Amino acid sequence: MATLSLDALRKTYPNGFTALHGIDLAIDDGELIVVVGPSGCGKSTLLRMLAGLESISDGELAIDGRRVNDLEPAERDIAMVFQNYALYPHMSVADNMGYALKNRGVPKAERRRKVEETARLIGLEDLLDRRPRQLSGGQRQRVAMGRAIVREPKVFLFDEPLSNLDAKLRVQMRIEIRRLQKRLGVTAVYVTHDQVEAMTLADRLVVMNGGHIEQVGTPMHLYERPASRFVAGFIGSPAMNFLDARRADGDLALPCGTRIATSHEVHNDAVCLGIRPEHLSRVSEADDTTLTTRVELVEPLGADTLAHVRLDGQEEPLVARLDGVQPVAEGDTLYLRPDASRLHLFDLDTGRRLDDKDIHSCPSSPSSRLA
Repeated sequence: MATLSLDALRKTYPNGFTALHGIDLAIDDGELIVVVGPSGCGKSTLLRMLAGLESISDGELAIDGRRVNDLEPAERDIAMVFQNYALYPHMSVADNMGYALKNRGVPKAERRRKVEETARLIGLEDLLDRRPRQLSGGQRQRVAMGRAIVREPKVFLFDEPLSNLDAKLRVQMRIEIRRLQKRLGVTAVYVTHDQVEAMTLADRLVVMNGGHIEQVGTPMHLYERPASRFVAGFIGSPAMNFLDARRADGDLALPCGTRIATSHEVHNDAVCLGIRPEHLSRVSEADDTTLTTRVELVEPLGADTLAHVRLDGQEEPLVARLDGVQPVAEGDTLYLRPDASRLHLFDLDTGRRLDDKDIHSCPSSPSSRLA
């Protein structure tokens, strides 16, 4: 196990393009950090820099306090699990898992013992003689994880390891990865573009955008106190709804005529108002605190129903998460009341949160939470 320290890490390519703009992050021993963001945000570049597969243009990377900028990948004591498994097709499961140990000169008997112990840990003990082509996608991913585990590295790196699996298997493997990481107590950095995966796996989330870190914190802290409109729209499923609003005698006034009382101190004349789909309640009658909407699409999910609705004066449709037993159909008029205690206010120009006094009050690491 190990700590990682990223101090102003920067990546600039020969053509002048800067992929990472000074990344600062401290990762605790045994912590699972999930780096999430849209395609092109720099998350995979960051992971490859940790692994030594990409050079560091500027800044410092330390593992357990030791600077590793110029060390080769094999010298960093890091194991990486790739998206495409990267298994040798001509080798058995056992040989794939023990390949790194063989290269290190580990005796055959000890190698076999370590491989068998790891196989029992991840449920592959009956598959050690098979070739990768004889395995399912989930089994191949287990082999890739086993190959990393058997080395007993200081740090595990996961590069979107579940993106090739079907939805059901992704859920199963997500649970398996979390269980194994906690059981082994290993430090891990996990990259994904899937925010559901990120929320369910992470001790802390790192949300990236355009080569910058937007916000770092526990999944629930980022859900409840997003630092920017970008984070608010990326964390949470379905995504947060955004509406234009103006200050009016202590209330927020929407173009449709709805007024929402707020306890926030609003100094901007115009703001971006964020409200999550689960914080819109269906009511039977309209008044000046409700949104009168027309249902355009219904997604019945069993326990919940997602209603995509149109609000007069609003360019983008809104989404409301309703109780699954509520009858709702396309074309219905739906009266929705926002929960005034769960509003999020953002600056129209910068996208930054306006009531930001406690955005960063969430401790930065597990150790500080225990202090």
